[in-house]
Amino acid sequence: MSNTPLSYPVNNKRLFSLSLIILLFSVLFSGCQKKDFNEYRSYYRAVHHNDTALLAIETHKDRFYGQYQIYYGSRAVKDSGNIEGVISGDTLRGKYRYRSFGGGINVVPVIFLKRNGKLILGSGIAASYMNFVYYKPEFPIVFDSTKFVFDPVEQDAIK
Repeated sequence: MSNTPLSYPVNNKRLFSLSLIILLFSVLFSGCQKKDFNEYRSYYRAVHHNDTALLAIETHKDRFYGQYQIYYGSRAVKDSGNIEGVISGDTLRGKYRYRSFGGGINVVPVIFLKRNGKLILGSGIAASYMNFVYYKPEFPIVFDSTKFVFDPVEQDAIK
């Protein structure tokens, strides 16, 4: 018997392919680490006379989505639903799909202007075409005489 170590033929192409696959998986898994969605989430509250609106939105690149609730008078009567849309500069434009108190599901357009860390709710003439809701472009969207101006708050303040 010989005391020489065993040697196996090395296939360089196979070794290179295996190394490349391992490298690819390590890059993919390191990029897929779970992110804390609260770093993308913002909370807002607006008060107008006896009405209070609460907004929790998540922003990702040029999109936003979240929850929007409007309490009328007391906390017993409210509209509650989801918002989603696109971000263009300092404007968030989308739709608000909600269930009104004692009623059915409604979908209306919604638009916010981000100014000085606040969100200002805009208003305009709404229209719908084939279940697509929008503001009519021939009429201006008004941000000056708005009902709600949202101030940023902590998550605990909107519950």
